[in-house]
Amino acid sequence: MEKNLPPKLDRKILKQLATEQLVEIIIEEGNSIEKLTNRVVELEEEIEKLKVSRDLDSIRLWKEPLGDILKKLRTNNKRNQKKTRHQNGNQEDKQA
Repeated sequence: MEKNLPPKLDRKILKQLATEQLVEIIIEEGNSIEKLTNRVVELEEEIEKLKVSRDLDSIRLWKEPLGDILKKLRTNNKRNQKKTRHQNGNQEDKQA
């Protein structure tokens, strides 16, 4: 996975270079830094997405399937309905 890396520059070599050559090296280094920074940001975003996905998967593993939850809610709602009598004797369902 080794990529073509630029040659290492030491102080002795740099002191012998002309100003124009130094400027080119600085520009190339700046471009490399920008590319690497952008790549780091991309990788951090991908890591966050993977963490969220992992967390959602772990939540799904211990929670009941949605169908089971809805069945329980319907059953509980039916149990919570109480019949009340009005003064005239008519019955009406009311939610408790």
